[in-house]
Formats: sequence, C-alpha cells, structure tokens
Amino acid sequence: MKILTVNINSIRAHIGGFLAILESREYDVIAVQELKCEDAAFPHIMFDSLGYNIKVHGQKSYNGVAVFSRPSIEDAVCGMPDYADPNVRFIECLIDGRIRLINVYMPNGDDIDSPKFPYKIEWMKKFDEYIYRWAASEEPVIVCGDFNVAIEDRDVWNPKAYEGSSISAPPARKIMLEWIGPNAPWTDEYRHFHPDEIGYTWFGYRGANAVENSRGLRLDYFMTNKAAAKLAKDCRIDMRPRLADKPTDHAGLALELA
Repeated sequence: MKILTVNINSIRAHIGGFLAILESREYDVIAVQELKCEDAAFPHIMFDSLGYNIKVHGQKSYNGVAVFSRPSIEDAVCGMPDYADPNVRFIECLIDGRIRLINVYMPNGDDIDSPKFPYKIEWMKKFDEYIYRWAASEEPVIVCGDFNVAIEDRDVWNPKAYEGSSISAPPARKIMLEWIGPNAPWTDEYRHFHPDEIGYTWFGYRGANAVENSRGLRLDYFMTNKAAAKLAKDCRIDMRPRLADKPTDHAGLALELA
C-alpha cells in the first residue's frame, strides 16, 4: 500500500495537479488537508471515474480534510473526539479493514505573540491526549498531515528568519518531541528512512525560486505506532504538487507499506 499526504491549499484552485496524481494511480490512499470548501461544494464529480472511495470533512473558505482510498474506508470519525473545535482539522478512518489512518491539519498559530498561538498549543495537547490510546495498540495506526511545526532547526531553511514564529516555537516542538523524539512512542518515518537529508515539504510562493534555492520548511509528517512501523518500507517526498502548473505551496509526502 502506498499512501500520500498533501496540503492542497484549496482543492478547487489546485485541482489540475491533484487530478494528475490521482490519474497516475501511484497511490492507494491520499490524505488531503486545507480543502478550503464545505462538503456541499466539494467537487466529487471530478473524481467519480477514478475509482476512489472518498470521505470529506470540509469547511467553507478555510481548513478541511479528506481521505481518498481505493481500498475500503470504514468507521470515519470527523472531528477530534472530546474536543469542541469550530475549525475542521481532523478525520480518522479504517482503511482496508486493517490500517487506522488519522489525517490532521494542525493550527498554524502565526507567531508566539499572536492570540492564535494558545489555540495551536491547546489543539496539540488535546491531540496528544487522543493519540495516547493508539501508541501501544496492536492495530497499525498512522498519523499524517500538515503539522505546521518544523521540529528542528535543520527543518527550517533560515532558522533566524523564523525566530518568534509558531512554526519553530519551543512549546510546539516540545509536544512533537514527546511523539517522535528519542525514545518516543511514535516513529517519524521520513527521518527514519532519511536521517541525514533536509526533507523540506513546504516552499512559499513569495520570493523567487523558493524550490530551486531550497528555501523551505519540513511541516508534513507520517507518524507510525510500533505496529504500523513494522510495515513501513520507505518514506519519500513527492514534489509534483509543488511543481504543478498551478501549484499548492506543499510537496507531497509518501509512505510505502508492506
């Protein structure tokens, strides 16, 4: 099974490049973030002939998550359980009756002085409480999506330029290190397979040649519990979403399972 996670930054604005990836049939499952459309406006008709089961949890103009899967999708949960969040950032489902996939679009938080920053930290702490139950599960559990945190300075092309940003804020990094740091219960699959590579997955639109000049951030992740980590064969970056004619600002991140 091959799984792709990608922040699409508006499914309708960037549907061309996304369709090309679907039509390539390279991926069995695609987790999408930042749809920027409500359920009723989701362009299902564009995907009807491609053979994917689709679960959508949308929001008008902002946020939104979806899962595309050729295998079956069951037990979909829209919204993080036990957390009343007006923003649409979480969808969980069982893929092919055997893989639990949790797809998230974590809050950005702007900068550490922003009123949005406490919400970011609160969301991450609630998520930490939620995934605790899955860490030691015998069921393979995969968490993926746009985490909006660069966990180390090497995950930021210019760390000094991001001082004070929520992207590299110590409180956010501390929470993530509890998930995927040394001796943590989850595996950061990209780092597991590429311990010495940069691995940027976000390249902004501002400034010339951000991709060519490697001016990026590592914001997108696959985390696996021990049961899922045993199935992982490779994790790599797919640059096609960022290099499309009308690109999103994220590359895709792909996980291959046995």
